[in-house]
Amino acid sequence: MKAAFNASNQGYPLKDAFILDSGSTTHICNNLSRLEEVRPPAMGDYIWAGNSRVWIQGYGAVKVTAERAQGKQILHLSNVAWCPDFLCSLVSFRLLRRQGIWWDNREDPTSLRRWDGSTIATLSEHYGQWVIEPPTTSTSAFHVRMNRAKRSPQKATAILWHKRLGHPGPSAIEHLVQQSEGVRIKGITTVECDACGRSKSKRQIRRTPRLNDEGPGERVAIDFHEYEDGSFTKEKSQMLVTCRRSRYTWDFYFKDNRPARSIIRLLGLFVQFMKKQFNITVKVIETDNEIVTVKQEVEKWCTSLSIKLEPSAPDTQAQNGGAERSGGVIKEKARAIRLDANLPWELWPETTRAAVYLYNRTPNYPNNWKTPYEIFFTRAAAINGIVTGPRKPNQAHLKAYGCKAFAMTDDTHRGKSRLQRLDPKAWIGYLVGYQSTNIYRIWIPSMAKVISTRDVVFDEDTIFNGKTEDLMDNLMHNTLEEIATWVRTVELPGTQSQQPETETFYEDDTTQEESPRTQKTRYHQGRKVVEAYLTPPPTPPPVALLVQGEVNNEDMTNMSNQSTSMTSPWAAAFMAGTESGHIGQHEGKPIDKAQVKRLLSKGIKPHRNQLPPLPTAYSKLEDHPLYEMFKEAEKTHLQSHQQMKSWTEVQASPVKRAGHQILDCMWVYTYKLDKHHRLIKCKARLVVRGDQQRNITSQDTYAATLAGRSFRMLMAIAAKYDLELKQYDVTNAFVHAAIDREIYMRMPKGYQKPGTLLKVQKALYGLRISPSLWQKEFTATLASIGFQQIPQEPCCMIKDGVIIFFYVDDIIVAYHSKQESEAMKAINRIQEKYACTGGDDLQWFLGVEVMRNRKQKTIQLSQAAYVDKISQLINHQNVRHDTPMSGIELRPRKGLAAPAEVSKYQRKIGSLLFAAVTTRPDIAFATSRLARFLVNPSIEHQEAADRVLLYLRKTMNLALELGTGEGLQVASDASFADNTLDRKSSQGYAIKLFGGLISWRASKQDTVTTSTTEAELLALSQVAKEAIFTSRLLRELRVTLSDPTITIKCDNQQTIRLVTEDVAKLQTKLRHVDIHNHWLRQEVTRKVIKVEYVPSDNMIADGFTKPLPANKWARFLDQLGLVEREEAPLREIELKEVQEQLEGLIM
Repeated sequence: MKAAFNASNQGYPLKDAFILDSGSTTHICNNLSRLEEVRPPAMGDYIWAGNSRVWIQGYGAVKVTAERAQGKQILHLSNVAWCPDFLCSLVSFRLLRRQGIWWDNREDPTSLRRWDGSTIATLSEHYGQWVIEPPTTSTSAFHVRMNRAKRSPQKATAILWHKRLGHPGPSAIEHLVQQSEGVRIKGITTVECDACGRSKSKRQIRRTPRLNDEGPGERVAIDFHEYEDGSFTKEKSQMLVTCRRSRYTWDFYFKDNRPARSIIRLLGLFVQFMKKQFNITVKVIETDNEIVTVKQEVEKWCTSLSIKLEPSAPDTQAQNGGAERSGGVIKEKARAIRLDANLPWELWPETTRAAVYLYNRTPNYPNNWKTPYEIFFTRAAAINGIVTGPRKPNQAHLKAYGCKAFAMTDDTHRGKSRLQRLDPKAWIGYLVGYQSTNIYRIWIPSMAKVISTRDVVFDEDTIFNGKTEDLMDNLMHNTLEEIATWVRTVELPGTQSQQPETETFYEDDTTQEESPRTQKTRYHQGRKVVEAYLTPPPTPPPVALLVQGEVNNEDMTNMSNQSTSMTSPWAAAFMAGTESGHIGQHEGKPIDKAQVKRLLSKGIKPHRNQLPPLPTAYSKLEDHPLYEMFKEAEKTHLQSHQQMKSWTEVQASPVKRAGHQILDCMWVYTYKLDKHHRLIKCKARLVVRGDQQRNITSQDTYAATLAGRSFRMLMAIAAKYDLELKQYDVTNAFVHAAIDREIYMRMPKGYQKPGTLLKVQKALYGLRISPSLWQKEFTATLASIGFQQIPQEPCCMIKDGVIIFFYVDDIIVAYHSKQESEAMKAINRIQEKYACTGGDDLQWFLGVEVMRNRKQKTIQLSQAAYVDKISQLINHQNVRHDTPMSGIELRPRKGLAAPAEVSKYQRKIGSLLFAAVTTRPDIAFATSRLARFLVNPSIEHQEAADRVLLYLRKTMNLALELGTGEGLQVASDASFADNTLDRKSSQGYAIKLFGGLISWRASKQDTVTTSTTEAELLALSQVAKEAIFTSRLLRELRVTLSDPTITIKCDNQQTIRLVTEDVAKLQTKLRHVDIHNHWLRQEVTRKVIKVEYVPSDNMIADGFTKPLPANKWARFLDQLGLVEREEAPLREIELKEVQEQLEGLIM
């Protein structure tokens, strides 16, 4: 029990402040976003606030920013109680006193001081309280924006909410407002409904409730329901899975006669889903007696997974009360909404799906008038240690079931058919279900189809009258192509998919809720976005239409700029904001879709920063401003597959009967940019879901790729001997390789044919075996024209002084000008077999910019563009650092990091690693250290990663220079027992070829050593192996060094004596260290290597073993060969040219 004062005024101005409180026994924070390292509270933790209890929802750490004369001071508070019901945050003076901090009231303003008199915070008085951190304008603005993003509550009568929720009982309506979000009921809550009277007549059964001690999802009940044949999508029966704790229900459907294998498949998906999504293990399944008497395979399957099966007694359905009762309620609800909406029987799968969806969101008596949704998701969050309040369902998106819906047509959505202004632009349909809180299932009677759409407006006062002739005018001017597009792309219930069940198991409104699109300004990542209601509220009065009537709508095909006056509210809602959404910024000014189109219409290539985000899926393509360009790219891509005979069309039925696996496929969209990052074209590629393939071994999928070390070595050789470097790209490389097994896939979205599959003939992108097949194909082609493979580097081949190295479909040809004829012959032979583009000098390879100075015989490798991209991950944008890491050792986190923190940290480190192993050795040590905390990062780890990113951004114009020296230079170093947790040593090495750094490493040794000498010995052994490998690779490339013996630099003389002098002997009981010592002495004796001393100040590998101070950093960069790039930074050139292009344009 803890104590604190209470602030209960809803308008309390210090809601976002931290107040010093002498009466509180604990620190309190009311804002979850301020807490870090959050953990759940102990059972029963609460705070006394006046005469009432305030429950503690969690504990965590908080950083409080205090003011003082010397500047801002950060106070780190631990064990802070999270109480969202408190309308201010408190800092307990009692806890501060325990740490030696006292409150100095001698002067005004008062202050908090340490025992030595130094000030840590100056207090200011606000509204009669002493405040440590006052509220800020930005904080208030944040809360305003968050409130705007929430969907406005929908006010309606009780009878309308009764219809929206699928005809629940009157008591459920009474509790609806308190147990849901987004609900307002006007008038009395009693309802009278004819549909309920016709659908809910039933016999009375009394069940004795079972005792249920399991957590949510651990005990479930399953029940099966048969329906008459004749649904539009051929379903025959339904399986309901009900959580006994929360009564949350999942629904599954069968198109067959429900054999045991179908039941096992769906139950297996459900069990796997619960484990992966919620970390819940299903322990008990209640069911009727059919499972153990008829479907015995299901019982065996449950036993194999240690799931207890509890069948009811024969002909005693009441014992299976959980699923039986839920199934009865759902059947009643489905029957009521179908009768009330006058919908045909054939839509029963849609109706029952909707009934399940609404049942989970309806308060019920067994749950103390809470919804199954709230109980399940709140308790599931608690199981996973997520501190949250009650997760109530948001009901603001619900509409009267079966009401009339106007779904925008495909052409209207994209602004086509503008001359047909007087014709209907929406299909007339009826609401039959919900796919999410902003995507609806609409039945279009005139098409006999059900579509999923977001762009829809409802008339809740009108239902289907059973006549379709009134609906035909919406197809008068629709082309066959448009109708076919809708028919092909809509997601029909029961559509075959590899994972159809998992996509519709549940919908957590707390994570998937989108803010309603309205003519208000909401904020997202600092950008203003003007949007419109996609599902607007009831029709506004005429005066409101004058405000929202005029919007800007641009046609994609002719890039014209026009205004259209909208007189229909739903039309205004559809078109408002379709072209005004901001998609980027230029010099702080937002760039929107219309501006991109104007750039294209004037023949100007938009810069990368002006392009809209790529469509992440085919379903997102329709709304994209570059829809036409991506659609054309799709057609071009499919034509290339047709020319390559990548597949053949086959009938689906024989394939399914034979039991072959059928893979899904997906579209992947990218921009192709020039060297200045301007748009060349939009690209679309069809990718097979190879992750779904079964029975694939590592031998099938292994494909060698060119190592970064080998690439840098080849660049160093090219710089030294002035080799020509030509780059080529093989178009659709994989499809040149034939597959060696039988594979089938579904037709791509947007181009499906009923009852048709594709039999794959070539190695398509996405198949796990494709890289291996392509490498074998291309290697065989090069071997057939006389090239020999380098044993140490499979992706590098040589013939008569011509070197070809490749990474998948990127090919580099290196040759001296004297061998140009031989090189051209090889290139012509390759182009005879494969369609290749390029042939220009090498400029980019795997995201690395290659800059060359032929006069000085140097090559610079830069990742400035990549660094510019990953700098967006930085939290603190305005801090600058001269070195990537401080000298303070990072320690493991004590508590558990939130999943979002872990994901963000892993993104940062993964991004840093690519730079650290490619062209930026200066961050190798820092990245290596930070990579140790990937699983559980702390605030300090996040800040350390930000420091490396800030350093990279400051030094983004540094390039790795090659070709400035002679021979092979090798160095190794170690830092003895510098890791205080396990006392292992750090080690590092550097290898230079012709003056350029081609290989480096910073790592922790695998074993503990007992002296500096032993640590240096292990580091020396590691670099010796790498250097010997490098020497062999050079010999295979026909490169001869002046001195065949490898010289390794070491700064520990005792280590050098151990491997070079006969009288020296290592005194150690560590066998592995002794083995390394003997091997090194052997290689020295054979004159393969020799070890020489170098002072520590001149040791290049020193920066790979420890964080160097600023006064040594510049020398370290010079030793690495990191220099300012010779060419002007691309970003400065780009922004200048973009600015010139934008001048004169109407923004």
